[in-house]
Amino acid sequence: MQQAKKHFFISYNKADITWAEWIASELEDAGYDTTVQAWDFRPGFNFPLMMQQRLTKADRVIALLSQDYLEAEFTQSEWAAAFVKDPKGEKGFLLPVRVGACDPDALLRGIIYIDLLGLEEAKAKAALLEGVKTERAKPRFKPNFPGATQRAAQPSIFPGDLPSIWNIPQQRNPDFYGRDGLLAELRASFKGSARGVAVYGQGGVGKTQVAIEYAYRHASDYKLVWWVRAEESASLTADYASLYRKLELDPKDTNDQSYMSREVRGWLEENDGWLLVFDNAVRPEDIDAFVPSKGGGHFLITSRNDGWGALCAGREIEPLASDDAADFLLRRRTA
Repeated sequence: MQQAKKHFFISYNKADITWAEWIASELEDAGYDTTVQAWDFRPGFNFPLMMQQRLTKADRVIALLSQDYLEAEFTQSEWAAAFVKDPKGEKGFLLPVRVGACDPDALLRGIIYIDLLGLEEAKAKAALLEGVKTERAKPRFKPNFPGATQRAAQPSIFPGDLPSIWNIPQQRNPDFYGRDGLLAELRASFKGSARGVAVYGQGGVGKTQVAIEYAYRHASDYKLVWWVRAEESASLTADYASLYRKLELDPKDTNDQSYMSREVRGWLEENDGWLLVFDNAVRPEDIDAFVPSKGGGHFLITSRNDGWGALCAGREIEPLASDDAADFLLRRRTA
């Protein structure tokens, strides 16, 4: 009789969704079943009922440990439900996986966790698949002598890493709030057929913060992420010139920024895995010469202008609803 697949319920904070999806994909490729809220909890379903059913069905619950996870209220109920089913940890029903810098406390402190923090992708995958096994972890082959040295492989980009070519001008905002639906729309657009999207709205509504959060949240989707100050032609050409030098294109000693801009656009049109952010763009004609006409990459525009239809799709950003704004202020006050 064929043995049933092990089913993993993946408990995570929304800030770690890319980790949740990467882990679920690797587990399913290895022959396991998973439940991931972003994949399995679809509109129209009874959320509490599905949560109870999926937790009951699960053979094990994977808790993705990060500071965001430990501070979130709803995640506590998910891993606590798993802990109740196996309070002594004898069955390994609750399986923590550390994906962000944090110090597990309370009941989680005593449970051995899989640590993926700082690992390159191949090693992280091996650690994950080895860690979900419940049998003794003695290797099948005789271990190598510890004095042997090997050249480190070039790390891949995967959740937790930033691309080597990256110039986002601000750190990720820890107080970012209320735009998860919009970020999900942007990601769905780029995973579909859209090459570019313009987010527009009045000043101070949070357009730049959305672009910054998108870049950090989905950094692992790209090999190159470059921020371009698009409000003036001088800053446009200067930021393209900086990218020209970062790409080390020839000739390396040129000072002709117009030439460098054309070369950068040509390189982008022949390569994939890039994200350009044109921040505070005014009109489509101002940036048209800088936007690649082809190539396997994406561009995100922030602007007060809504007239981007000729260049790409547009999405208006409105001020936070009063309830969300009040909740945000309350969170800041109690933080």
